[in-house]
Amino acid sequence: MNNLLYYLNTIRLRFTNILPVTETGIISQNQVKKEVWYNWFERTRLTFLVASFALFLGVKSPWYSLPPEALETFDTNLRIASAGRVIALLFALLAGAIAFWLSHSRTARMLFWSGLVVVLLFPYFITTWSPTVAFLSAAYYKQGVEATHHVQRNFPKIQSQWKQNITLSQPEPIKSIAYFSIEDSRFFQMSSWDRIWVEGFGYSNNFFAYIGRGWSYAVAGLVISLMACYLGLAEQSFNALITDLAKFLPWAGVAIALLTLSMLLPNFIDRHLDTLYAQGQYRPVVTISRILKTCYPPLQGDTEFLRRMAEAGFYANQPDSDEIEFVKGLESYRRKDYIRAEDYFQNALAMQPQNFLVREYLTISILNQGVTYFNGPNSPTNHQTGLAIERFERALQIFPAHIEALYDLMLARAANGEFDRSASAARQIIETQEYPQQSNLALLGQAYLHNSWASYHDGKIEKAWEQYRQSIDNKAWKESGEAQE
Repeated sequence: MNNLLYYLNTIRLRFTNILPVTETGIISQNQVKKEVWYNWFERTRLTFLVASFALFLGVKSPWYSLPPEALETFDTNLRIASAGRVIALLFALLAGAIAFWLSHSRTARMLFWSGLVVVLLFPYFITTWSPTVAFLSAAYYKQGVEATHHVQRNFPKIQSQWKQNITLSQPEPIKSIAYFSIEDSRFFQMSSWDRIWVEGFGYSNNFFAYIGRGWSYAVAGLVISLMACYLGLAEQSFNALITDLAKFLPWAGVAIALLTLSMLLPNFIDRHLDTLYAQGQYRPVVTISRILKTCYPPLQGDTEFLRRMAEAGFYANQPDSDEIEFVKGLESYRRKDYIRAEDYFQNALAMQPQNFLVREYLTISILNQGVTYFNGPNSPTNHQTGLAIERFERALQIFPAHIEALYDLMLARAANGEFDRSASAARQIIETQEYPQQSNLALLGQAYLHNSWASYHDGKIEKAWEQYRQSIDNKAWKESGEAQE
């Protein structure tokens, strides 16, 4: 009976073209098992397994990286990035299930298309609905750029360990994170609409400077999943793709149009508020501004928007104490009276600790005091390094890992002959460069150079030479971790 079933199974496999029949017409049971086993590893299954693996990497790897001490100080988190990892996990499980059961229907394909669109909108969710995170990424990116410019402009002077003639640059605060704004009618020309993707949907250098590999893995995994779906349809793959796009693109277009409208509408209202303010209708300005700030979070980080709202509240006899203190600080800052500006910003921050823009202006006011002390009131050689160092350290307490503050502190301590402490600031700079996608070469070179000077003055000649090599050759950065101990 068993032999009869075996031969019937062999004949069935022959007529279904799964197995060839040998010349003798007899196939061994081991051959049947081997051919069935090989048949399981078909192209579609393997592609789904690769997609599932990539998506699992998207779950394991971080989606966004920022210094944790800064996130804690600014009372924010990366929950949006965590939500993205959850989405990646769900699609990883779906791709894995399809790999084993091969039931990739149109519903599954639509799910993968939807997941791809949602993941690609991750920059939009960060820049629009997590304003503090968007501010931190923009701030750190700007600080790194400014420090690099200072290195490039003053390279001969900063290579000198005594730094007798160097001057520090005065930093400027970020005035707005509401990058997507309609400045004039030229915005509606077709050549200007690339700003929708760069500034509105968040595909800017600020965002990609601190993006993690998890997001890239998730995008790659979803794309591979879609490829696997259509590979499994063989000759019908192209027709299925056209049919799916015809059904999916209209809905995706509607979603993108609604998101674009949600960005344009606040700008129209903001321009209308300028008109109301000029007409002296202060109460409507206050009421609408407070609603708009809640509905469109990027305006929480717009200096001119907050100034107008505070001034309108003052004229309408509806003053908000923290907003008034902030505007007073802005006026003092504009006059370069940084000490008085610090007092006003300090008061505003005490009333509203979660206001990241106030914290930014307070940090820059203190930092500019230190720059003024270091550069000297009369000449660059009249350094008041002790006062400058104290200001730089205070700025770092308010804004942890502030790159310009760390850079200025490193230079000031070296100019003051405190090479060990200068190397300590240099090591903090090296730690900050672990978070961006691409490290700042000029800044890291200077950090390793200050480490080298500290080792030289400690009599550690071999270590000093190794760290000096790291300052001029980035290939030596990973050879030894001694510079970061």
